[in-house]
Amino acid sequence: MSARSYFNGTDARDTKESRMKANRCIRHVMLFRSMLILVLMITATGLSAQGLQIKLASVAPENSPYGTALNQLANNWERLSGGTVQVVIYPNGIAGDQSDMLRKMRIGQLQGGIFASTGLTTVAKAALAVSVPFLIRNEAHLASAMQALRPILNRDAESKGLTAVAWADVGWMYLFSRTPVKTPEQAKALRLAVPPDQQSLIEAFKALGYRPVPVDIPETLTALNSGLVDAFFASPSLAAGYQWFAVAPYLVDMKIAPVIGAILVDTATWRRLPAELRTQFVASARKTEIELQKALAALDEKAITIMQGYGLKVLPVSDAEKSAWQNELQEHEHAIIGPVFDRSIVELIKNSMEKVGATGE
Repeated sequence: MSARSYFNGTDARDTKESRMKANRCIRHVMLFRSMLILVLMITATGLSAQGLQIKLASVAPENSPYGTALNQLANNWERLSGGTVQVVIYPNGIAGDQSDMLRKMRIGQLQGGIFASTGLTTVAKAALAVSVPFLIRNEAHLASAMQALRPILNRDAESKGLTAVAWADVGWMYLFSRTPVKTPEQAKALRLAVPPDQQSLIEAFKALGYRPVPVDIPETLTALNSGLVDAFFASPSLAAGYQWFAVAPYLVDMKIAPVIGAILVDTATWRRLPAELRTQFVASARKTEIELQKALAALDEKAITIMQGYGLKVLPVSDAEKSAWQNELQEHEHAIIGPVFDRSIVELIKNSMEKVGATGE
């Protein structure tokens, strides 16, 4: 035995066994590293072995076209992913109003949702200009405006950490009220329900001389029943779905402004999907978008007929009365275009509509 082996307390045989143990340890470490790298690669490029759950919320009723569209989208995405993506839908305002939905997306409780015009303004401010009353008056003008706005809206959403999977025009806003309304002066005497997270719209209505009252969408029926508000703007299908028309049974037969919607998904969640799957999901969402637009257009007409059977009274508007509403807005345009609505976006919309002519043909 050598002096070195003696003082180390080992002999040659012990040294050989130690080397063998060390080699086994190194192999185990290398194997662990390989497995870790593989897991990281899978996570970075797509889904983990456990898959991905996407929770989507909506304030719209489950039995509405919005609810049908979301359920269809969920089924399509799960099918396209081969079951590795699970989509859970929270309709009926279960997750709160649209501001609550955005907050829950930021903290990871939700991964996405369907948002309408007013709820989109905190994500894409340019969307607010679409809601300028009487600016956009028909579907052709809206289609042209959205073609011009879509790149801006997408960039706005991306700057907030969100991905716009689809944009859609989802109907037109009409004025519903507890008492008959034919003129702007009559409308200004009413207390108008406006979502509290839409401060810009509240300011716009005040500037035009109206009396906006902040009311959450799920609380609108209660506010109408209690007398807190007298009127609201909404699409016919939404008014029917929430039963608001039962308390505000007068509809002014005049399109006020279009309603646009978007399916937004948290960008961090969206990027966890493989690029090929993201492309398939977008194509599926666009198909759902087109079907939703057709369904809503038909449903709005049907909703008015059905509501009339339950007491809704449609108030016809003559050309002279319609001009009075439009002229009243033009007279006060300086109070809202610039201070509330982005002037450059409004001009972009006007220029896009000129390309299709005054009638949209």
